[in-house]
Amino acid sequence: MRLLVEDADLERASESLLALADWLRYEEDLRGKARLEHADVDSGQMGGLPEALVVAVSAGGSATVLARAVVEWVKQRKSDVTVKAVRPTGESFEIDLRRVSDPDAVVSEFCAFLSREPSDAEPDETAER
Repeated sequence: MRLLVEDADLERASESLLALADWLRYEEDLRGKARLEHADVDSGQMGGLPEALVVAVSAGGSATVLARAVVEWVKQRKSDVTVKAVRPTGESFEIDLRRVSDPDAVVSEFCAFLSREPSDAEPDETAER
């Protein structure tokens, strides 16, 4: 599962992604299951910005821990943040709490997304929430 932080400012998105990675490091059930994925480095650059957080989760316990941790992290942000979870098939789930009255319902929906078997959807067919 790839987690992306969406922001018009790439540097701010990368900083938020680093903060999310650090947040998940404190979740015992997720230790060692998350790694940053960096953008390609162009000639003359010192290094690429992190563009995604790849998390290995299985249905059940670690999926629930990831869902709760990500939703809690989004709730703690001072600025508007959208986290997008993307399957290898291209299916996605967006966490944007600006218009949500029940964050626990988002946790349940995100858990269901993480726990179900990937569909045979084409990579450009997404199910956004």
